[in-house]
Amino acid sequence: MFNNLKNKTAIITGASHGIGMEIGRKFLLAGANVVFTDYAKFELKSLISGISTESGSAHSFYGNMQDKLAVNNLIATTLNKFENVDILVNASRTIISSNPLDEKEEALEKSLSQNLIATLNVSQLFAKTVIKQTKNRKNSEIAGSIINLTSIAANQTIPEMMPYSVTCAALNQMTRSLAVSLAKNGIRVNAISLGSIMSSSLRLNLHGNPELQDSIIDATPLGYIAEPGEVADLALFLSSDSAKFLTGQVVTIDGGRSILNKLEKTAY
Repeated sequence: MFNNLKNKTAIITGASHGIGMEIGRKFLLAGANVVFTDYAKFELKSLISGISTESGSAHSFYGNMQDKLAVNNLIATTLNKFENVDILVNASRTIISSNPLDEKEEALEKSLSQNLIATLNVSQLFAKTVIKQTKNRKNSEIAGSIINLTSIAANQTIPEMMPYSVTCAALNQMTRSLAVSLAKNGIRVNAISLGSIMSSSLRLNLHGNPELQDSIIDATPLGYIAEPGEVADLALFLSSDSAKFLTGQVVTIDGGRSILNKLEKTAY
C-alpha cells in the first residue's frame, strides 16, 4: 500500500501553505513523521498548532534554504527529533515574472537562487545523510526518496515567465542528474510537473478574475482546476515502496493541458 509511511520521516519545504502544506498533511495521515519547513515563521506556527497528528508526528522548522547553515540546521533538527530521515519533498516555489529585454532586472538570478540553488542545497545534504545512515543496506533496498516540484512552464514559451520557465527546465534536468548519481546509493529522485493546479499563487491570481479561471479550465482537457490534494496523492505514491523502481522521471499532473498548449497567459 503506497499510503503506508509508518516509521518514515519526511522533510517538506515550502510547507506553510498550498501544495507543500497538503503534501505534509497527507504524509502525516499515511503515518510519516513530517518536518514542515518554510521561511514563513508565523504561518508555520499556526499550521502546526492546527494539525491533527493521530498517525505521524509533526514538527516545524523555520529557515531559508538558500543559506547552507540553515540547511545544516534543518537536517540536524530532523535527526535530533526523529533519529532518521527518509523522504525529501522540495515544494518551495517562487514565481517571478519579468521583462526579458530589461537587462537591469535580476528576476532570473532571484528565481534560480530561490528555486534551483535552494533545492540543490537541501537535496545534497539530505542525500549525504541518507547515505551515511543506510551504509549497510542491501542493493535492492531503497534508502530514500527525493521529489521536486516543477511546472509545465519548463516546456512552454511565455516571455514574461522566462525566469520561472528556465528554473523549471533546470530543475527537471537536475532531477535526472541526481537520479543517476544517487541510484547506486538507493536514493530515488523524481519530479512532479504541475499545471492547472490550485496552488496558493494561482488562487491569488484568480481572485476577482473569473475570465482567467475560465481560460485555464478551457485549456485543460479534463475540464477543471485540480486541488493540491491530487498532487499530494501523487507525491505519496512516488515516495512509497510502490514506486521503488521509478527514478529520474518528471511526472506531469495537469489534466492534459500541456498536450494542448492552448493557454498563452500567466497561469501557474
